[in-house]
Formats: sequence, structure tokens, C-alpha cells
Amino acid sequence: MGSATRALAEEADAEQTGFMIEWLEPWEDVSRETGEFAFCEAWERQLAREVGPQHVLFGKQVELIGRRFDCDEALFRMPDGRVAQVHVTWRNGMEPDPTWPETEIFPSIEAWAQDSMRLQHLYWIE
Repeated sequence: MGSATRALAEEADAEQTGFMIEWLEPWEDVSRETGEFAFCEAWERQLAREVGPQHVLFGKQVELIGRRFDCDEALFRMPDGRVAQVHVTWRNGMEPDPTWPETEIFPSIEAWAQDSMRLQHLYWIE
């Protein structure tokens, strides 16, 4: 995809999702807006299955918006604008340890992109 085409696609994504970031490898945009409804629902159901009452995301409505294509890390948007980077375990039920699935909350997708995704990208390209 050429740079002009990519810029137009990013602008369209920003209009639909309300934010504009450049997705850096190994992260990729995964959302209902990109037509991946069933994929998103499956990851959201799995997360809900894994979190217990003491987990920071228990009972929270979240929406999958991105994932690492090389592992089980996913990015979920919360209704208040925060995002949660989560290492999904694919356990067949609730995790007994409330620190799992491992989760880090960021105040915004822009903060996540700056503080987490960019660093992961640097490790990825080394």
C-alpha cells in the first residue's frame, strides 16, 4: 500500500473509531470497523471467560481494537476512552490468579501507542 493510500485509510479509520494512530508491527488494527466482527467477538468472549471478580477488567464492557500478530497480546478499548493491553491466556475458564490475564491500562490509545507499542516495535525490528 502506498503512503498516500495508507494515509487515506488511517484517516478513514480515525473517523470511524475516534482516534488516529499508526499501527506498528507487530501490532495490527483489528476491529468491527475493519469487518472482523466474529474475530472480535471471539476474543472479547475469551477475555470475559478468563477474568475473575478481583481482576481489573471484571464486569467491564471492552471492545477489541488491535492485537499482536505474533503472540496472544490484544488491545481492548474501554467505554471511558482508556485502553487495556491484555495477554490472553486461552484458559478454558476463569484464571484463579487475579493478576491474569496480565493487563496494563493506559489513559488513551495515544498514550498506549507512545508508551507501549512504539517500544515493542523497536524490539520487533531489531
